[in-house]
Amino acid sequence: MSRNIWRNNPLFRIILEELINKPTGMSIRELIDVIKKEYGYGVSKVELYQTLLKLELRGLIRVEELGRDLIVKISPGFSRIIQ
Repeated sequence: MSRNIWRNNPLFRIILEELINKPTGMSIRELIDVIKKEYGYGVSKVELYQTLLKLELRGLIRVEELGRDLIVKISPGFSRIIQ
């Protein structure tokens, strides 16, 4: 795990950009893989979960359980919230 404290893009922004581009949602594993491959950031599940919780509490995303996996999606009210 690499700890890049000073990232060019904050983790919350990377997550939102990826979810906007994939409105059907992404699993936690997919999200971690994309962050690592596309942005070169090693992110722990704890760090990811903390960021997802903040985004969900702000109403920007939804985290849904699908079987044994968690799926992250943009909230239906996203566009209204960011205006």
